[in-house]
Amino acid sequence: MIYHDLRSPLANVVSGLDVIASLLPDASDPALVSVLEIAQRSTERVQRLASSLLDATRLEEGQHIGAAQQVSPQDLIHDAVETVLPIAKSKKQKIKTTFPADTCLINVDVDMIKRVLINLLENAVKFTPTEGKITVGCKQKSSQAEFWVEDSGGGIPANEQDRVFEKYARVRDDTSRATKGLGLGLAFCKLAVESHGGKIWVKSSPDKGSRFAFTLPLANLE
Repeated sequence: MIYHDLRSPLANVVSGLDVIASLLPDASDPALVSVLEIAQRSTERVQRLASSLLDATRLEEGQHIGAAQQVSPQDLIHDAVETVLPIAKSKKQKIKTTFPADTCLINVDVDMIKRVLINLLENAVKFTPTEGKITVGCKQKSSQAEFWVEDSGGGIPANEQDRVFEKYARVRDDTSRATKGLGLGLAFCKLAVESHGGKIWVKSSPDKGSRFAFTLPLANLE
């Protein structure tokens, strides 16, 4: 109900921003262009949140994933990085990508898995300090593709790591303050990955950052 109530007004906002962007002259004030881009990115983020809320509910009820397509992990990572790059640049962060020598394919709901990567990258940007480094990549491991997103933030306390993927869980840092957010992003990631037959986990140490990783089966090309 929330998703469908949000979809129509969000579509109107998106189309309205697109019209405004098309009407701006080439020599527009850079500050105005920047504000418009922030509004567009924020709207896209709300759309992703609404879609993830709907998908989480569907997957919890045992419904199947959407239409699967063959795609390369490199393409998914590239699109996800492009989405979060403006936020990372605002914090002067560097995002490094690592890919396997040989191209492989996975058979997935492309939009859903892309949102998984975007969620993990947005979290990495949030918890990585200014001028920090984020690494995202993938590798072929037997019959699976393994993805990872690693940040250089403060890490997750050991007693919090078992609950980070719980729905509405809000992890506390070393100052005992809960992080902001709904606590839905990582729960959605777990549901999405497991619905594709994969696994997701985190490794983290205080002051050494966190590494979120997940696996997905390779496409059967026979």
